Amino acid sequence: MYKTLNLKEFVTQDTFNIVYDDQQKATAVLVPVSHWHPTKAAELQLLMEQLTYIPVFECSLKEIEERLCPEIQNVEFENTRLGHYNVYEPAENQEHKNHVIREYADHRELVEVDVNTGKSQIISRKF
Repeated sequence: MYKTLNLKEFVTQDTFNIVYDDQQKATAVLVPVSHWHPTKAAELQLLMEQLTYIPVFECSLKEIEERLCPEIQNVEFENTRLGHYNVYEPAENQEHKNHVIREYADHRELVEVDVNTGKSQIISRKF
């Protein structure tokens, strides 16, 4: 994606830096946000988002986790608000891989799940 910009349209002052790589090829223009021209700021912000957006299939696992974390938190909150529970594995439980925690809005349950049948049994409600 290429777009020709006249910096004078976007910048209210002549303060910007051009970033060069090792071969002295210009790779970026740094313009402090405080110097963006107010009427062009939205257009420049949109362009920056388009140029810096990384498709999910090109992201590292850490980047995917950072993108999904707010959405997961919203879903977990909505589940408990509706009276449902969220399920997760206990972090400290290495020897009992068939244990999970059901977390409700007001309490948690330690549950053992039969991996062959899918049946579950509550082990403890107070832990």
